[in-house]
Amino acid sequence: MGLFKRFKKAAPQIDTQLYTEAEVNELEAYINQHFGEFDQVFHELVSPDIHVDIAIIPPNADRNYYRLITMGMGAHRMNVPSALDEYELNYAELMIDLPPDWLVQDDDENNYWPIRWLKILARLPIDSDTWLGYGHTIAAGENHETLSDNNQFEGVGLINAMDENGKEAVLRMKNKKLVHFYRMIALYGAEMDFKLQCEDIEPLLKRFDTANQSHIVNIHRKNYGLLSAK
Repeated sequence: MGLFKRFKKAAPQIDTQLYTEAEVNELEAYINQHFGEFDQVFHELVSPDIHVDIAIIPPNADRNYYRLITMGMGAHRMNVPSALDEYELNYAELMIDLPPDWLVQDDDENNYWPIRWLKILARLPIDSDTWLGYGHTIAAGENHETLSDNNQFEGVGLINAMDENGKEAVLRMKNKKLVHFYRMIALYGAEMDFKLQCEDIEPLLKRFDTANQSHIVNIHRKNYGLLSAK
């Protein structure tokens, strides 16, 4: 897949990296308290490097959408440039919000791609000996490949996730590890190009905000990377 050609380095061979039991308990408690209670988890069956389970927070009366959150990416310390040490960006988890009628249990790629891409991004820092954080964008491939056949999104980006109180979602564990939560957003090719031209994701996000763009995935939404977008 094209994205790995763009990022690939000679990553060291490692054993499976796991949260401790205490860290798992802290992570689950934080998700329940700050994102919504969950009782379903996509359990990963094969975990060669990290173990990436995905918590499924179902729609309810106050939150009419599914919320999917990784649990396991943060067991790996990412290779963040030393110039950014003060921001403690080495550990992360990812999330995405889906419409209430999304078939989250379906393994058809048109429904499964959000889970697949959460897992791809969770492992990218290991596979490429790199890091992921706010503003990073990743293409689905090199030839305008899309995330699935039923949409025209050509990649994904990461922005800071907000908790239920509208605050930036970060978890300071008892062992001092700081875990940042990032929202994965699906992007059109023109939106990714616009972000690269601006060398910053903020101008694109301003277009989203101006148009009242929802945080919930909409495979039919407008393309805000086009010059005519307002």
